[in-house]
Amino acid sequence: MAKQRRIGMHMRTGRGLDKAVETIKALQLGTVQIFTDNPSAWRSAPVDPKATASFKQALEELDVRPAMSHAMYLINLAGPNPNFQKKSRAALIAELERAEAYGCQYVVTHVGSHMGEGAQAGIDRVVAALDDVLSKAGGSAMVLLETSAGGGAYVGAKFDDLAQILGRLPQHAERLGVTFDTAHAYASGYDDAGMDGMRTTLDQLTRIIPAQRIRACHCNDTTVTLGGKADRHVNIGKGNIGLDGFRALLNYEPLAHSAFVLETPGEEMLEGRENLDALRSLL
Repeated sequence: MAKQRRIGMHMRTGRGLDKAVETIKALQLGTVQIFTDNPSAWRSAPVDPKATASFKQALEELDVRPAMSHAMYLINLAGPNPNFQKKSRAALIAELERAEAYGCQYVVTHVGSHMGEGAQAGIDRVVAALDDVLSKAGGSAMVLLETSAGGGAYVGAKFDDLAQILGRLPQHAERLGVTFDTAHAYASGYDDAGMDGMRTTLDQLTRIIPAQRIRACHCNDTTVTLGGKADRHVNIGKGNIGLDGFRALLNYEPLAHSAFVLETPGEEMLEGRENLDALRSLL
């Protein structure tokens, strides 16, 4: 019997949730990631209860799970600015609650930048922020902390950063996990290229962070040099990680439960379909 993996992609919803559902059907996605709002603006549009209820029902009927939203890019849980902290926490709480309306089980977020004050200071602020957010946010959606490409002063470029955050928040273990991004890992200095490189990186990752806490993998190839600290995604097999790297990821049994989500460039029905076919062929 062929191995089963939940493979999908980040979907645009700007053309309407009904159109997104049509694309999900056409591409036979097993999992999906969306923005529930403008990812580059603090102000959120009101949720349309009828549209979101219909979308949520469609996900259930099509057995698309998990569904996840990606929180806005402006959130910085690691930063020292009190006003930015307040806005970031409020935005993440709002995203967790909005995700419920869309039928999303996970909310992926970037951890943020310590703004030059040092990684440990940034981690301390992230821990405090997440404790506050998860104590206040309604519903059951989980926060998934995404591995960082390491540019600037970003927290989360090292697996140990995320392990420390998880370890200091045992009271929120059921609502806190990790998203492993293949391109970000390579850019931050983890050589996950090729079969052996990916296996070695995943072994290192799962030694530091329990595999069950890693709920999603962003499947992105990259042309950034190893340790180049830039976030640049290219299509599967067109970059340094290569098809063998993704073959190792998809067949790595400790992460068989994860959602494998493309964030590659291009049109969903063109390049998106090609990337889906590429991943599916590797199982």
